[in-house]
Amino acid sequence: MLQEILSSIENLPMEDLLRIKNHLNQLIAKEDQKSLGKRKFKRAKTRLSGLLEIEREKEFYDQTHKVDIIEMSINSLVLSSNVTIIEGDLLQVLFRHPTTGERKVLNCQAVRVEESGEVSAIVYQTVAKIVGKEAIQKYREMLKKRGQL
Repeated sequence: MLQEILSSIENLPMEDLLRIKNHLNQLIAKEDQKSLGKRKFKRAKTRLSGLLEIEREKEFYDQTHKVDIIEMSINSLVLSSNVTIIEGDLLQVLFRHPTTGERKVLNCQAVRVEESGEVSAIVYQTVAKIVGKEAIQKYREMLKKRGQL
């Protein structure tokens, strides 16, 4: 079938070939966007280790957890850890930039959490979207006002 298509377009003028090329580029871009799902950008595969702070835990104790960042994009990341993370949790991920060594802090919210592994060693793979500091501040204000009526 591909050979038939190629042989039929060999005799077309340059103008028509350019239109076909533009149309094919649009189709390819459309299919590429479909493969991303709800995401707007592709994620880069990474192997970074860092620390994780869960905002709901800060109310009771200050503790950091080890985490591996598996994938990263402009506005989201995928991380895995053995810490229980609940969908909607506000997270603070700390890691060092691999080339410069600069410390990076990302505020994000857990969107999807998947459990894997055995009972003794459960690993949570979490997809989180980046949120602004305003979301963290609103959450902290909500915690302060929670007991007041």
